[in-house]
Amino acid sequence: MAAIAPATAQCIRKIRESLPVEAFQPATRRLWHLPAHAALIAASYAMIRRVPASGPLAAIVIGHSLACLAFVGHEISHNAVVRHRGVKYVLEFLLFGINMAPATMWNRLHNDAHHSHANTLEDPDRPFVSDEHGWATRWYAALFYPARESWAANGLVFAHFVSYLLRNIASVFYVGRAKPAVCTRKAEYRPAEKRRIVVELAAMLLMQYGVWRVCGASWINYFWVSPAALCVASAVIMAYVFTNHFLNPISHEHDPLSGTTSVRVPKLFDRLHCNFSFHTEHHLFPAMNSNYYPLVSEALKEDAPEAYCQLDFADAWRQLWQQPRFRAVSGNPVARPAGDHLTDG
Repeated sequence: MAAIAPATAQCIRKIRESLPVEAFQPATRRLWHLPAHAALIAASYAMIRRVPASGPLAAIVIGHSLACLAFVGHEISHNAVVRHRGVKYVLEFLLFGINMAPATMWNRLHNDAHHSHANTLEDPDRPFVSDEHGWATRWYAALFYPARESWAANGLVFAHFVSYLLRNIASVFYVGRAKPAVCTRKAEYRPAEKRRIVVELAAMLLMQYGVWRVCGASWINYFWVSPAALCVASAVIMAYVFTNHFLNPISHEHDPLSGTTSVRVPKLFDRLHCNFSFHTEHHLFPAMNSNYYPLVSEALKEDAPEAYCQLDFADAWRQLWQQPRFRAVSGNPVARPAGDHLTDG
């Protein structure tokens, strides 16, 4: 992992000392989300078989549940829910697999590459920078990134998580450090991990065949409960990811405080989405029980008021559409998105 900016590392140590021990215990109660969302998904499959016209509604319900399962899988992958290696992998395999993300790829891409280099040039999740201009990146940014040059009604930005997974799955099978032009950075995979990813991809296809059978072996039904639902899940996930990272400067220094933004959303969404809105807090303490992120937020307002940025979601989303498609690399890691950093919502 890249070294964290010294001032931020000191802030992490100070805040950690102020937090209760329970904040760093496995949040096993989060596992109750799994049968609840599985029941909603199963009910939606049954509904579309009996009433095919319910396809759009089924897509919304299933898509939201898929996103919620991805949020739980995200916490599991960070050791915040279970610590047993075998149980952890099985849960990751299922929760990411139903979202069309190979678990092994996710851990390398997200936990290792993204969290070690958030909003630096080595981050696979960052926007493109100025010297990455090319026909492929121009088209990709035009289709999938919110920016001031983009059409404000472009719904494809909400499908970015789908394209993100596809471009990174493709990069796994490029030789050496080669990668698709639309990938900002490629995670490193050992040969054994590549073989495991192939197995996971095959299992994911079998899972999709099972979905097709369960929804009545109808291609129209399948469209609603899988491709359309995955796009709904992508919309939920990217609403956070874009506002959490795409407002922040791309820097040469790994600094979770300057590289992330937290957003304020209705409390119900925080409960459903595992406090994913507290994203700066997550990057400071990724293995922490996310129920305690509000405590970290309050501590950051006290200890790092100039560095910590928390915006209302609507304000953050508006600012996204004022950003350029291609970014400069900042030499100043404390540059912040515009907004009131400490106003409570």
